[in-house]
Amino acid sequence: MKRLKTVTVISVFLMLVFSMSCNRQVQPEKADGEALVKQVWEAMKTNDMEFIENILAPGFQSIHQDGARNRDEQIELIRELNMGEYVLDNFKITQNENTLNVTYFVNVTETIAGNTITKHAARLSVFCKTTDGWKWFSHANLVALK
Repeated sequence: MKRLKTVTVISVFLMLVFSMSCNRQVQPEKADGEALVKQVWEAMKTNDMEFIENILAPGFQSIHQDGARNRDEQIELIRELNMGEYVLDNFKITQNENTLNVTYFVNVTETIAGNTITKHAARLSVFCKTTDGWKWFSHANLVALK
């Protein structure tokens, strides 16, 4: 449990640091963070790798129970993801200029790094507005492995 708390604190700190480095060249516009997350989840479920590769920012980083991943490692994880039905809820969204922080909960059965997890779990995704649209910049998967 202590390791999970440490990972959670570190991941939230990293998310904040990463979100400060988002591209600030585009004028901010009101974004629909819930819609962005839902698009990402539908693409993961249907294995729409073209969408995933397009929305992932070049400097993407994620944190999962088994460690951090860069953009290429996240693409590989999603490509191999075996995800069941899911429900997303309890969205909280904040936007600061071109940075969009989205926290939410998911009910899903998924297999990550050989571990099958079925839980109501917290997630955090950060999106940044670029000249190419909103990009998924970082993600925290906040569920403990048994």
